[in-house]
Amino acid sequence: MHKIITAYLFQNKTCPLPGLGTLSITSVPAEYDFVNKIFLPPQSLTVFNTTEADADLLVDYIALKQNCSVITAIDDLGKYCNNLKHELTKSGKAIIQYSGTLLSDADNTITFEQISLPACLQQSVSAEKVIHPEAAHTMLVGDRETTNLQMAEYYTETELPKNYWWVWALVLFAIALAAIFIYINQNSLSSFFGNSSTAI
Repeated sequence: MHKIITAYLFQNKTCPLPGLGTLSITSVPAEYDFVNKIFLPPQSLTVFNTTEADADLLVDYIALKQNCSVITAIDDLGKYCNNLKHELTKSGKAIIQYSGTLLSDADNTITFEQISLPACLQQSVSAEKVIHPEAAHTMLVGDRETTNLQMAEYYTETELPKNYWWVWALVLFAIALAAIFIYINQNSLSSFFGNSSTAI
């Protein structure tokens, strides 16, 4: 029965244990460790939840694998779960072969400790970023595919001349200011404002 339970768990990512709860598998994707520049391997974590799930599909699976009736499969599953409960109350742990161990603490809280995979299957991989500045790679610009080298050439060829209109505006302003200053110096200040008087 251990093999059937484990096979069902790995195929369906969940396995109900009537009277106990539900085992389920969650996947943790590979992660990049920026500090050490390595990829940590993906993991599958088996967790136990006291919420019970419908066991009809598991019963059908057991009946198929043992080539027996559904009633016999229900009885076998019930005996298996009762044995697990008995082991938990007696010794505080119940082993599900090929999968892990159910553990019960003083508060009767049940947890699951999965079998750890061999270290050779959980090795991290070094991943250092390599930049090749001269290498050409394709890129999408708008709806057109081009390369980084073609784009670099395009921008160096079509670089627009810088606009210096403000310099010309300052020069014209300075010329106008100089013309006004010269005009004021050539004529008297009073004649500039309109009332000029000649001395008698």
